[in-house]
Formats: sequence, C-alpha cells, structure tokens
Amino acid sequence: MEHYIELIDGTHIEAFPKAEQPENIKEDNLALDTTGEYLQIGRRKRKPKHTNERDAIAQQRGEQLCRNLHRLIAESDKILADSRMFLAPVPIQNGLAYTGTSGFHNPTLGVYIEWWKHHKCAWVIDEFGEKQPLVYIAGSPLSGANKCAYVGAEGESYGVSVTKFAPVWQSFMNVNTRYTEAKQRYEAYTIEEVVEKLFG
Repeated sequence: MEHYIELIDGTHIEAFPKAEQPENIKEDNLALDTTGEYLQIGRRKRKPKHTNERDAIAQQRGEQLCRNLHRLIAESDKILADSRMFLAPVPIQNGLAYTGTSGFHNPTLGVYIEWWKHHKCAWVIDEFGEKQPLVYIAGSPLSGANKCAYVGAEGESYGVSVTKFAPVWQSFMNVNTRYTEAKQRYEAYTIEEVVEKLFG
C-alpha cells in the first residue's frame, strides 16, 4: 500500500489522500495556552461564546455519537480496518488548564477506539458496577482536579471525576497526536456516514 495508517498494534490500513493536500502539517504538541482562555493570571470574566450553525451541527454529531457509542465499540474491528471510519471526526473538545486544547485537537473515532482498546484508564465503573468508556477529558495537570464524562449503556453522558487523572489525559494525548498527520492528509467519513454504513 502506497498510502496507509499504521495502528498501535502495527497493523497497516489503506488510506485515501484528500484531493487538496496541506502544504504544511499543523503540529499538535503540548504547549502553554496562548489564547488566555485556559491560562489566566488573576480572575477575569470569560466572554460568552456565541453558538452558530457549526456548533449546532457539532452538538448533533456529538449526540449521535453518544447514542450509538456502545454499538460503535462493538464494531471496533470494522472501524479499525477502514481508514475513513477511523478518521471520522469526533466533535468533542478535550482540554487541560494551562495548556488548553494542545495535544487534543481533532480527535477521531479511531483515536477513541484505540484509546479504549489499549488503555484501562479510559474506562470507569459506573454506579451499577458496569464498565463504561470515558468520552470527555478536562482538568488540571498539576492538581489532578478534573471533570470528565463517560457514556452509559443507554447512550447518555454522565460527569465523573477520575481518581488518577494524569494517566487518562496523557494516554489520550499520546494516541491522538500519533495520527496528527493522517487526519490532515487523508479522507474521512462523518459520524453520520459511519453509523449509516455500519447499521444502515
């Protein structure tokens, strides 16, 4: 295969170059936040964010992802065998205090699947004793205080504070940044298209 993505286990899956290739690959390395949104000196009121059509679409895709999440996890092998499913953008923005969204840009369905597959810390035990996948990561890398979220069996998301935060954000970031170049170079389906192809 001339174009491929190499997964964590060494498997190669065929990838399909976008018609327009980026001139330069945008890095996604951990760095101090320069926007002032996540790293602030003193107390300042945040400006309210205006929602627009793009935000509404992202929210709908996020809701569709949650509704179908456990079915998608059950089809992990198919997602990990198809680069366009693997690279389907997930409309969830994780982030840390001080460093903001660096290292967390443009997560994909395949990134989450690989994270859940290879890292025990990507799962939590819910109030019924069932293992559930984390979908949202937010907190302080220094204090470890955090507000994360998981998706339950019915497709609803629930807030949770994980006991050991560092392994959660570090492992997710490692998986996410592994595919930084692939996300920019290769074609991807939307979450809706993945759901349609897998479940009709």
